[in-house]
Amino acid sequence: MEKSTVRHNIFKNGGSEFTILIAYIGLCAVFSILSSNFLSIKNFINIGIYSSIMGITAAATTLVLISGCIDISVGSVMGLTGMISALMLKQGIPIVIVVVTSLLAGAAVGILNGLLVAKGKIVPMIATMGTMSIVRGIAYLTNGGISIVISDQNFTWLGRGYIGPVPFILLVLLMVYIGVYYLSKYTAYGRKLYATGSNQRAGYLAGINTDRTILTVYILNGVFAGLSGILMAAQSGAGLPTAGDTYEMTIISACVLGGTSINGGKGNVWGTLIGVLLLTTISNGLTMLGISSFWQQIIKGTILVVAVLIDAWRNGSYKKV
Repeated sequence: MEKSTVRHNIFKNGGSEFTILIAYIGLCAVFSILSSNFLSIKNFINIGIYSSIMGITAAATTLVLISGCIDISVGSVMGLTGMISALMLKQGIPIVIVVVTSLLAGAAVGILNGLLVAKGKIVPMIATMGTMSIVRGIAYLTNGGISIVISDQNFTWLGRGYIGPVPFILLVLLMVYIGVYYLSKYTAYGRKLYATGSNQRAGYLAGINTDRTILTVYILNGVFAGLSGILMAAQSGAGLPTAGDTYEMTIISACVLGGTSINGGKGNVWGTLIGVLLLTTISNGLTMLGISSFWQQIIKGTILVVAVLIDAWRNGSYKKV
């Protein structure tokens, strides 16, 4: 009985990242057996590149979930910032100004989300569902729903370029995760995030400005989603009003798979990174095996449901009837 309790506590308190890492290794082994082209350096670089866009936003979304909130508007922000970037580049505006303006647009959506949740006291899911629809509509309106081709090679290098043998976008991903990890684990702000997510009322009584904490984490998430949108446009070579569609659910799945609780107060960005890699690898492997994209959607949805069930069991939030 004692050993069983110890094993249960290990799984609840520290085994999530290790568990998903083992699952990822096992998944790679299965795909390498089923497809002779899977186990190659080129394919793993491709997996890393396609993981980067989702992974950058997922790092900040992890912090949002840790704070006890949720944000399902990030996919729409990606679409909007990609369109803004493409429109500005078409007008011949310098890349630095394009990038800064697009990031500010992402921050503006984050401010709106933060104010609705922190000051308006709207349930995070409902608030960000509303902004998701609003922002996606604006993305379509920017150019009448028509995609914009990006011909500026200096801009597209951001999503396609290499520094030596390493894709630039992978270096951005790594820097983001190191920065977010440091922020969450070694700063006072990080401790406030965990405290707010664990018990917002207790955090407030302990002197934490929980409203400010929630507002700033939404701004950070908006900025990172904006960065993902910029890199997505650079990678595809076009501003697409549909860019980032359904990404929010995949991002949340990655966070939960990596051990971040949707109830708040618990999470680790490195677990999220493994979750992102796992989901991207599943798509990559299934595509190599010729599995229909429709079946891939079903599989991803199933993974999200299973991840949430595991999270509920892990944190004891289920109710026995």
